[in-house]
Amino acid sequence: MNERERIVNRDLQVLDEAHYGGRIARAEYRARRRNVLAALRDSHGITARQVPLRSPDRGSAEPAPRDDVLPALLGRGGLPSRMLLVVFAAGALVCALLLGLLLFAP
Repeated sequence: MNERERIVNRDLQVLDEAHYGGRIARAEYRARRRNVLAALRDSHGITARQVPLRSPDRGSAEPAPRDDVLPALLGRGGLPSRMLLVVFAAGALVCALLLGLLLFAP
């Protein structure tokens, strides 16, 4: 770790202590942290994100499909995700009925 990184680590520790101690608000903490990290990036000559260019073996510029769980749970998934939700709901209903029978049986 070079001297600049040590200084940035020290600044971040002081900033963290001030935030967790309640001396600065979350918005100010985030802004100051962003500035400290930006200064470190600038000192290393990194000025922007290095976005990878399209590789020559890929023909289209479309992003790769993502396997998000949330859309599947919210009903935008295919038949298997809806079937899983139906099975879960049916199981919960059966459990509730059995619990009711056990509690209210003579």
